[in-house]
Amino acid sequence: MALPPIAVDESMPILRKTKLSTGIRELDIMLEGGYQNPGNILLVGPSGMEKGAFAFHFAKASSENGHKVFYIATDTTPEDIVNKASSVGIELASGKDFKFIDCFSSTLGTSSPPFKETIQVSGPSALNDLSLAINESIKESAGKKMAVVFHSLSSLVLYNQKDSVLKFLQVVGGRLKNADATVILLIEEGMHEKQLFAMLEHSMDSTFTIHDKGGSFELKIPDVEAMIPMRLSPTGIAII
Repeated sequence: MALPPIAVDESMPILRKTKLSTGIRELDIMLEGGYQNPGNILLVGPSGMEKGAFAFHFAKASSENGHKVFYIATDTTPEDIVNKASSVGIELASGKDFKFIDCFSSTLGTSSPPFKETIQVSGPSALNDLSLAINESIKESAGKKMAVVFHSLSSLVLYNQKDSVLKFLQVVGGRLKNADATVILLIEEGMHEKQLFAMLEHSMDSTFTIHDKGGSFELKIPDVEAMIPMRLSPTGIAII
């Protein structure tokens, strides 16, 4: 069973204040506190629930630790994200400190968001509108750390020109880092050309890679040669 997330405790030297909790206690310990803060982190993996589960853990832990959370939905609805998180035992609650930026519902013709605090964008191809929504989120978060999830980066790549996406990530990624944000960007393994993927990876601070093992999976983390065996259970991700 996955243990509850931990907040960064400065009295414990292994847990650094320059990190935000992953929401997975064992992984936080291995990473000396969690994901880099501020930082842009690419999470690569095959289609399936694993990438999303990492995002769910991170978003919930950040909310519980008093950070501002902005969950950017580009390939599914906020309602679907909440339901999928619940299916693996992670309850996400939209509110004033946890907001969805919904770039997908408009493609379905949905005009009324199911969550009051949702920020709507006209679609995954509306990079300027998304940039403005992120800028407003940064202003709203002044004085607090930010946790941001792109679910997923692959959709932005599919709906936009390559150069436009790279420029968007360079500008927005820099603004978010300056605002003390940790950003997790989910991307589908094998969906994009190698040159583009290399450019995307180069623009990030670190890359985490999920390898499917059939019934379980392994996680490759930065600067560690050994793979971490994990599984997805009804209570979330656990190290095995």
